[in-house]
Amino acid sequence: MLDQPQLLEFDYSDLHQQLLNLPSSYSGSQRVQPQPYAAVAYGEAAGPLELCSEWISHTLGSAGTQFILSGGLDFGEAAEVQDIAEARGVGVSRVGMAPLEELAFRVNPSPLSFYSYAQYLAYSTGHASDAQEADAVLASLALECAFAVPTEQNPAKRLAWSLWTRTPFLLAKRTDRELTVMWQHLLARVGKSMSVALEREPLLLLTGGFEARHESGDQHLALILGQLDEEMTLCRDVLETRVDEVIEVAAPLEVGDYAAKMYLCYLGAWVSYYLSLAYRKDPADTASLKKLYKSDPHIKKDEKDDLEG
Repeated sequence: MLDQPQLLEFDYSDLHQQLLNLPSSYSGSQRVQPQPYAAVAYGEAAGPLELCSEWISHTLGSAGTQFILSGGLDFGEAAEVQDIAEARGVGVSRVGMAPLEELAFRVNPSPLSFYSYAQYLAYSTGHASDAQEADAVLASLALECAFAVPTEQNPAKRLAWSLWTRTPFLLAKRTDRELTVMWQHLLARVGKSMSVALEREPLLLLTGGFEARHESGDQHLALILGQLDEEMTLCRDVLETRVDEVIEVAAPLEVGDYAAKMYLCYLGAWVSYYLSLAYRKDPADTASLKKLYKSDPHIKKDEKDDLEG
């Protein structure tokens, strides 16, 4: 089904080519910023910050560099944080969507923007080797997930087909829990499908949540993102008796933590892309989301026109 060339007719914005071009497409600064590092993030930039949480504190800084990731939907709070940081004498590096004169690096709204935000933070915090490793593993995955690769050899197509008409529960071990929300957003924004991210104490939910109505597990499956630990192993054991299927989705074992998380986010984007095609839907942002971004009062009118491109 997903190998039919006519499915590409639904990809009006050519997201397929954008996915192929994503590895090594980072075009921002590679200069290391002064330490220590603090950051706040909004909208589509919130997930990428979580991918880099080992390197950056999620707070308002009092010295060094304050990263402000303006991914939309901040409703003016990002500008207030910038004022506070500047009043404290902290160096501000604002990235994303805002008036151009305030930006260190412009990132237009996109379901693939997680890559630009995360790579900017990796380079800015002195982790160039991690950023380069991520590009290498993403480039390898792109070769596996391209549309020309048939379903039997294409991990993204196979997983999208497993998700078709079913609602997934998304789980990951505590150190990877941000992946569940990243996938939830991608499946909704690109795949046009709902999912359930089990973020906090999933064992408490799974051991009791189906007992009164076992049939509520029908037409659901579970995706365990990343490597299993003891908690995820227990979750898998419970879910195998509650839902249709449990699928483990892991990155290559030989790569570092940051590259592994980027790999899984990129795979989530590919899976969501093919899921939208399976439903005969355009994987691009909906008109409602585009309108929401263009209505942001904190972005100048001439820049709003550019955001739609």
